[in-house]
Amino acid sequence: MSVNVEPILEELAAGQWGLFTTAQAKNRGVNRANLSHRERDGRVERLTHGVYRLGGVPVSGLDNLRAAWLSTEPTQLSWKRLDTVDVVVSGAAAAHVHACGDLDPSPFKMTTRTRRQTQRSDILFSHRQLQSRDVVIIDGLPVTSIERTIADLVNDIGDLSLVADVVADASRGDRVIDSEYLGALLETHARRYGHRRGDGLALVEQLRKIAGIDDETAARAVLANPGITAAIKDILGSETSGNHTR
Repeated sequence: MSVNVEPILEELAAGQWGLFTTAQAKNRGVNRANLSHRERDGRVERLTHGVYRLGGVPVSGLDNLRAAWLSTEPTQLSWKRLDTVDVVVSGAAAAHVHACGDLDPSPFKMTTRTRRQTQRSDILFSHRQLQSRDVVIIDGLPVTSIERTIADLVNDIGDLSLVADVVADASRGDRVIDSEYLGALLETHARRYGHRRGDGLALVEQLRKIAGIDDETAARAVLANPGITAAIKDILGSETSGNHTR
C-alpha cells in the first residue's frame, strides 16, 4: 500500500522545529527507501543518525541539539514527551539554549530519570532526579533552569571565569537569577573555592564579582527594563492618586 509521503513528513516536522525521526516516519508508513530518495534530491536533510530536517526549513543554531534530544526517544513526538519529561538538556548545552556564555555545547549533556548508556560521541547521559523547579521548557525543549545550569557548570568545568560569563548573560535585561536558590545549589561547592562549608551564597557573590555585577549595576539593569519602569510608574501614580483623594 502506497502512502503520500510529503504530507506525512510535513505534519511530523510541523511541531518539531522542522525535524522528524526515521522511527516516527516508519510509524506513519514511510520507509527508509522513501527517506533516502528524498535525501538524495534535497527534500530532506539528515542531521544525525535517524533524524532529518525537512527541506526548506530555516536552519537554527539549535538544530543539532534538538536532533540529538529527539534521537533519545525516537518513536515519541517531541510535544508528547513534555507531559512526562525523562530527558532534560543540561550543562553547557543548556547554557547554549539559554543563550548564556560562550561554552561549546557538545557533547550534549542530557540528564535522565532512568539510567541510560550510549556509544554515540555527541551525547553524554547523566542519571539524576531533578526537581520540577530545575526544569524549564524553552521553545519546546526541556532544559535545566538557569540556576541549576550554573550550579552544574561549577561542578562540571570548575573554571569560574567561564561560569561567570553565563551568570553575566543571565543577569542582563529582564532576566533574573534566583540568588537564594542558586546559593542553596552551590552549598556543596563552597569549600572548593575557599568559602566556609555550605556557604553557597558566598560562591554566588564570587561569581557575580567575576562577572562584573554589583548591586548598583544590577539595580540599574532592573530600572532599564521598560516593563519594570512602567510598573513602578503605575504604582507611584496609584499611590499619588490615593493621597489626593484623602
